Amino acid sequence: MKAAVPVSCIGLLFWFASWIPRAAATIHTSPVVIQGSRIIQTTQYPLDSYRLFKSDGKGNAVPIPFQIDEINSWGDYVLPEGGSVTAKTGNGVFDIQDELSFMGDDVGPVKMPDHWGQGKPALTFEIILTSTIKNPAGDQQGAVYLAVFFKNPPPLSDRKYVNFDISQAEVTTSRYRYGFDKKNWLVARRIDMRIPTPQGDMTSKPDWTPLIESTTFYMRADLKYFLTINASHRSINSELEAFKVGPIRSITRISFHYSFLKLNFELGMYTEVSFFPNAVYLPAILYNPLEGKKALNGGSGFYYGMAMRDNPGDLNIKTNMPPYQINSHKGIFKSESASENNYWITASAKDRMLYVELTPSVDMKLRGAIPHLYQEHILGRDAVSRNREEPGPLGEGPVNMALYFDMTRFNEGEHSMSFRLYFENLNAPDRLAGFKNLATWLVESRRLP
Repeated sequence: MKAAVPVSCIGLLFWFASWIPRAAATIHTSPVVIQGSRIIQTTQYPLDSYRLFKSDGKGNAVPIPFQIDEINSWGDYVLPEGGSVTAKTGNGVFDIQDELSFMGDDVGPVKMPDHWGQGKPALTFEIILTSTIKNPAGDQQGAVYLAVFFKNPPPLSDRKYVNFDISQAEVTTSRYRYGFDKKNWLVARRIDMRIPTPQGDMTSKPDWTPLIESTTFYMRADLKYFLTINASHRSINSELEAFKVGPIRSITRISFHYSFLKLNFELGMYTEVSFFPNAVYLPAILYNPLEGKKALNGGSGFYYGMAMRDNPGDLNIKTNMPPYQINSHKGIFKSESASENNYWITASAKDRMLYVELTPSVDMKLRGAIPHLYQEHILGRDAVSRNREEPGPLGEGPVNMALYFDMTRFNEGEHSMSFRLYFENLNAPDRLAGFKNLATWLVESRRLP
């Protein structure tokens, strides 16, 4: 039996404070990703004919960084680098399934530009973003202007927020540095945070401070009347299959393969991860080959965890996730039914904040297949010293914070789940509240005369 399904595994979503001066009309500091179907009247033109602007409030059109990422007919990103099978599956046109992305702190006021510099576009579309609740992190409303040039389009903005060094297996942005583990591209060998430079200083060499020592995942499946399977990132084969680097985000496609030992089952999967200047997007589809309650004994589960530099006990942690618990010496996990739409964690210190948000599918919530928070009050370096190369169960593995899932609560088949993790290199509750409310933003667009 074989399965080959698209999967975006649990990963990291990092949000750091920007050292770039914020315009007066900034709405928030996170990425904005809009599918073509939400601004349908702007689509149908060749990709290289688009430019994105904001108004400076005085009638001048100011070019801002953006990108349009093609998604092919079966739902995969069109990635040109690395020899992917999707490299030539795009049509070069902004279609309704494609995505327009830009940064929230590049959004300007709702004011149509009067002066376009090198020539007025053939078509102009106003895209307005409005918060339906009070926005504690910025303005209540802002706009960008998507322009179409049928000939002689002006130069693109020369600002680039993201870089991917394939030789070093490292993504570097204006906020963080993420190092892939070359032995397994599904986890990180290191995550550093950029120390903010004086506002407006774009020349200083960046300084970095360690944020996460490493990440890992581990699974224990205790099959009834058969055998126990243990797996981690070291027992799964993975490779970087393809990627794309743009000014707003880098997209990586990582394929991986796992064989269930004596079982006649091979699982082939891939994940498409988007790295933004302050974020990584991971909408996920997980495939489970086993019917949890019928096939597994209690204590079967998996976790995705990290060795945070700080001791979790030194952080102010709040969450609506139930705690990880063991109710017997055999490690049987005590699970609970779902009671929330989204599960979140905040952890703050004097100079930083952590925010985690995870949204399980309706079926997962009904079955109680929800995240449970594990935290151990030790430093990250002490957690990593417990054999990073062979991760083990919680309390023995190289993590001091993790999200744990009870596998007996999963039925066989596909499960959708989105996972987000944020870091902010200052303690600013208003920004945290602003990000929590991103789902309340409305997108409207109209063609201008």
